[in-house]
Amino acid sequence: MFYFMISIGLVTAYIAGMHDGGTIMATAVSSRLFSARKAVLLAGLANFLGAVLLGTAVAYTISGDIIDTAAVLSGSRDMCCTFAAAAFAGAIVWNLITWGLKLPSSSSHTLIGSLIGSGIAAYGTVYIKWHLIFVKVILAMIISPILGFALGYLILKLEKRVLQNGTIVWSGRINVLSKISSFLVAFSYGSNNSQKVMGIIAMGLAGYLGRDVFVPAWVVASCALALGLGTITGGYNMIKTVGMDICKIDTQNSFASQLSTISVVMTANVTGLPISVPQIITGSVMGVGTEKTPKAVNWAVSKKIIVAWIITIPISAAIGGAVYFLLRLL
Repeated sequence: MFYFMISIGLVTAYIAGMHDGGTIMATAVSSRLFSARKAVLLAGLANFLGAVLLGTAVAYTISGDIIDTAAVLSGSRDMCCTFAAAAFAGAIVWNLITWGLKLPSSSSHTLIGSLIGSGIAAYGTVYIKWHLIFVKVILAMIISPILGFALGYLILKLEKRVLQNGTIVWSGRINVLSKISSFLVAFSYGSNNSQKVMGIIAMGLAGYLGRDVFVPAWVVASCALALGLGTITGGYNMIKTVGMDICKIDTQNSFASQLSTISVVMTANVTGLPISVPQIITGSVMGVGTEKTPKAVNWAVSKKIIVAWIITIPISAAIGGAVYFLLRLL
């Protein structure tokens, strides 16, 4: 079960990249900064570098602030590995469903929900840190896309004011800055998202080896590689939904959306908050669309996306719990 837990964890990282890779580069493609092929290649590289270089603060939040590690360390090695494997398997199921439906739900919150469900099934509700989940997951899930929306709206308004009295030179600079910001969005996403998988693998390792939670370098490197490869091979699927269906995106809109996303995600990386980058990107796209006129936003598509966000944690928790009991029977 130990090697199965490691393997399915890396598959989870791969599918997360496949699921979210298009979302993080959607505005860059729809504004014609990059072709879809170049965008996912760039995003895959940036994902890998961000996961390797930006630390493990989020990983330790996942491993210590969702489930009491005392329960993990006090249980059997097989139970610990089964619990971690079930969390990964539950996340894979829901991610594949939403990927197939082209719904940009949160693979991050899918994994957290599945972790909670598997944890309840394995150790009971008493070891779930509900107060920290509310503060670091639920509140962050609500506030981060709202911040993305507000910053996208304000940055685009400021950007238009600067360009109003600008020249062709400034327009060219916006194009260059947009390309740089596209890379930085993927870079920051790689760090935040891969660390969630790292954190659960670290919990499994701690229970299996009977030691405190620690994220070794080989876990960081392997999760980074799996995430980057997932983005490169499957990142096309969400580009149209976020980059074209919500509202029309041009270079100015793209830059404002990306800059607002970077601001929120980098703050989360430093503070260790396991936020959802696709949620922030989607919120920022709605914000830049609203700046022109609320009618520019396709609210029917937006409503569909928001519903997917709301149901993700409870559904993935149910799947994670069910998978745990299934694995215990095998």
